[in-house]
Amino acid sequence: MKYNSQTNPPSNFQHFMGVAPNQFSSNIKGQTLNSQQQNLHDESRVSQMPVSKIEEVNYQHSHEVNHSHIDLQQQSSKAQHYHPLTMPCNWDLARKHALSRRTALEKKKDITKTTNVETCPCCGFEVERDEIPYCSNPMALSFLGSGFTLFYNYLKYCIIILFITLVTKQIYNLYTSYEGSYCSHVKKEKIEGHVVELPNCSESLFLRLSLANKLDNRQALEHVQILNFINLFIVMMVLIYFRKSQRQIDTTIDEELLTPADYTVCVKNIPLGLGLDYKWELKHMFETCAVISDTKPIVVKKVVLVYDIEEIIEMEKQLDELVDRKKDIIKEYNYNFNHPKVLEIDQKIKEFEHKIHQTEKEYERENKKFAGIAFISFEDETMKNLVLQENQHTQLERMKSYWNKGKLEGLSENDLSWHEQKLFIEQAPEPNEVDWEFIHVKTEEKISKRVKAWIIYLLVESAAFYSIYLIAHKVAKYGDEAREEEIQGKLDHNTMLKINILSFIISLSIVLFNKFAVAKIVHYIVDDEKISSKTKFQISFVYKYALALFLNAAIISFLVDIVILKNVEGAGGFLQNESQIFILNAVLPPFIWCVDPWSLCKNIWRWYIVRKGDKALLTQQEANTLMEEPDYLSAKRYSDIMKTMWFTFLYGTAIPLGTVCSAFGILIYYYVDYYNILRRRTVKESISIQLSTEMIEMLEYIIVWSAFGEMIMTYAFFKEISQIDVLLMVIAIIYASLPMEDISQYLFPVVNNEEIKPYDEGCLGFDTDYDRENPVTRHKAIEEWNEKQNMLIDSNHKIHKYYQQQDQFGYNNDVHYGRR
Repeated sequence: MKYNSQTNPPSNFQHFMGVAPNQFSSNIKGQTLNSQQQNLHDESRVSQMPVSKIEEVNYQHSHEVNHSHIDLQQQSSKAQHYHPLTMPCNWDLARKHALSRRTALEKKKDITKTTNVETCPCCGFEVERDEIPYCSNPMALSFLGSGFTLFYNYLKYCIIILFITLVTKQIYNLYTSYEGSYCSHVKKEKIEGHVVELPNCSESLFLRLSLANKLDNRQALEHVQILNFINLFIVMMVLIYFRKSQRQIDTTIDEELLTPADYTVCVKNIPLGLGLDYKWELKHMFETCAVISDTKPIVVKKVVLVYDIEEIIEMEKQLDELVDRKKDIIKEYNYNFNHPKVLEIDQKIKEFEHKIHQTEKEYERENKKFAGIAFISFEDETMKNLVLQENQHTQLERMKSYWNKGKLEGLSENDLSWHEQKLFIEQAPEPNEVDWEFIHVKTEEKISKRVKAWIIYLLVESAAFYSIYLIAHKVAKYGDEAREEEIQGKLDHNTMLKINILSFIISLSIVLFNKFAVAKIVHYIVDDEKISSKTKFQISFVYKYALALFLNAAIISFLVDIVILKNVEGAGGFLQNESQIFILNAVLPPFIWCVDPWSLCKNIWRWYIVRKGDKALLTQQEANTLMEEPDYLSAKRYSDIMKTMWFTFLYGTAIPLGTVCSAFGILIYYYVDYYNILRRRTVKESISIQLSTEMIEMLEYIIVWSAFGEMIMTYAFFKEISQIDVLLMVIAIIYASLPMEDISQYLFPVVNNEEIKPYDEGCLGFDTDYDRENPVTRHKAIEEWNEKQNMLIDSNHKIHKYYQQQDQFGYNNDVHYGRR
């Protein structure tokens, strides 16, 4: 349906900004949703000050309140202005901020008593919180959204899959290898005219517990193949049910918590440069044209536009430079914070902050730098779903639109279009999941950035791959030379010890290199892709990081030891190296994660800086960040687990000990990680079910890797490929190609029994919203939110939160409430 712009929109139009006091509900679900997910500051992102909260009211009981006492406290609170660029910083405030950012629940309030709740003035989170017990169910993390609970359920199912593999296949495989005798048998070699008897394999516990020790027992090998076939079918069924389990958890949490995304769609490909009131036009368009098959009218409650903020980002960089100059001047004048030169640079900072604020207001007032993207919220979730259902699009349409500069030929009457540009409508991510710095980036720039990122990734990974290959090749050569000496009867104990030490060192180096260096490199590469949402960022990170870990840990040894040197069971060969990597991979990551060197380093650095006192020269915002625990990044956790699962199923048949190591390694990792997120990490990211779904897609490749590993091991030892291996490989490829999410939904449907609530009621439980996260509109939106909440004060409430006003720019009449 084509839409014609209205040239004369009503002058009194305003989108929804509040509700009447009598509409307030006392039974709002989701009061704490995402309260830990406010993204403060990432080095590569525009710093964002989380949304300030205001008074939280409770209408469940009728009790009188001394209003004069409250007014005095409110006036006292407002008299204090929080400024994130203040120097010297207030360490007490920084400590309170750190306490408020813990992964913990807000304290339960006694609704029969009047309670004053202390909050962090920078982010509005409560300081006093109730710690989550270490032995609790991960559902206790549901207040962060579904993503973290889904991650721990992911770990549980990985452990279940590994233990199923142990029971159905690997216990028998391990037992028959241990009882085998092939490695202890001797073979006769003719050397310089003499016949010498030598063992088939080098003397090693790893080889005794591997497939090599039963090469003369074809019956046991055939049984292992059959058991592998049965095991993979069981794992396939578990993976299908696993998808249902994840959907059930997400649905359960979604039923309990209302979020802005429940009401909102993201609209892209909006024509630019029309000189119109885009908010009014979009509201009118979606209310009149978006749905034509339903008699129920569509009501739009809010429209939030996305802007190109490159200019503002550059201005913030200049502001940071002014702050650095201020620090240098303070040092120059012997830490005299009241020196005229310091006061002069202070004034410049205030004026520049004011300039940034005025630029933001100009963007919104004149639709300047509008990026052609908008978030539109509806009266209820049913309306949103109708809009999504009737305005679907394909990836092919988006590609055609890109090549035709936004326009799309052959539009039908049912296509919602504006100036011959079809509007692409999709489910909106959560407000704090959007990366507002990059969401405006044009498609052509994103394509070029991602092509560049993949090129850099491939070059870096090739260099790392080649370096590890050279080292592995050198160790393998030592092994070959030792084998020759052994045949000639010249091998001594010291030479053998040297080879074993070198083999262990290379295995240890691979694990440590993967753990520390690769993560940093991949994070830098993905950060430059300018991805529009944090979930998509994490998905890209996991794909690249898990692939790099897998290549370094599994594929290099395969190429060097099996393909090039053909040293499978010899000293320093494939079986010995990979067995050591299995053990190190099971022990080191949980051990490192338990010791947590990142927290130790930050604690030492924090202790050193705090001792300096005022001479630390930190702004209040920098002090707040310093006092926080290190950030938690789910993508690294998923990558570690993914690499372990792929690695285990690729070489599980040849090295059954590896499955035992991996199963107990991930089990330990589960408890260590859960402790860390509860006690030693700050959660700032928002994770949707999309990340978990993508990770299941990646996990399902274990079926392919298992079939492939079975095939290459059969060929490596017997120079043949059995029919059952070929059949299993075909089944694995077919399984990987099928739409397993659709199949899982068909077999195990999950019903969402969420109560439909109108936007006016649901928004009262939002901790944030799109306009309060948007860097351009957030200041005005927070002010209006404050005013709306003040309207909701009633004489019956018992719980009060008092906040210091965020006077970021030093202008009390500037109505500016905090820096991004």
